Amino acid sequence: MYKKIPSITGMLCLIMIMLAGCGSAAQGGGDNKPPTPKPTQAATATATAGNNATFKITQVDMAVTPSSIAGMACGSNVTVVYKATLHAPANNPGGTAALDYTVNNGRSSAAGSVAFQPGETEKTFVFQWSGKLETDHVYPGQGGVQVTMPNQITSSMVKPSGECALNAPFKVNSVGLTVSPSSIAGVACGTHMTFTYTATFHMPAYSPGGTIKFSYTLNNGRSEKAASVSVAPGETTKTYTFTATSDLPDDHTSPGIGIVMVTNPNNVLSPGAYPAGTCH
Repeated sequence: MYKKIPSITGMLCLIMIMLAGCGSAAQGGGDNKPPTPKPTQAATATATAGNNATFKITQVDMAVTPSSIAGMACGSNVTVVYKATLHAPANNPGGTAALDYTVNNGRSSAAGSVAFQPGETEKTFVFQWSGKLETDHVYPGQGGVQVTMPNQITSSMVKPSGECALNAPFKVNSVGLTVSPSSIAGVACGTHMTFTYTATFHMPAYSPGGTIKFSYTLNNGRSEKAASVSVAPGETTKTYTFTATSDLPDDHTSPGIGIVMVTNPNNVLSPGAYPAGTCH
């Protein structure tokens, strides 16, 4: 008997079944792979600005009020306010700035301080001078500050511009007259002596000054000599001296009475002056 040989159709079928089984095995093997990790968001830190700058004073600005005294009458009272503006870096931790301040260009000073809060970059310090405007124009003076802590820095100096005005009229209010020696009592007649007369002219305060013209006499006006003196702006007194020399006569006619007669800027007459007593 002959063995039955499988048909070609049957063999193809068997091959297809085997291939299908292999495909199922490959698919099953894929299910055992490890899972893919899920992406995660990286942690971030937000930087916060802090007070990390050094506390120091970087600049000092100065201002003054009033900015000018030009035209103000000399002799009037005024208050001058100086303002210092201190600057510090941003983000500073705060602190105290110690300083000295002056209103007369450093000839004298006083101490002060300014407190900065954390982060503050600007603070002001105010000081002042009050007084009368004088013709010497010393005040109001140069004002400024010098920071001594936490660091050293010096401001510029400021003062009001201009000068006060000399508004009073120029005139002679009065004239005083003295003589030296003031007495000849007890001096022997015939003694040779020199007498010095001093005229003192009095003017109003804060005048612009000018020239005083006058004449003087040593013999109660029987003869006279002309003279003049210059008065500076704001000057309130001025002196002028003249002399007489003679032997003391027995008739006591010398020394005579001295008198000063002002003719410009106005007319003023001094009292008479002569030494007391008589020679013997």
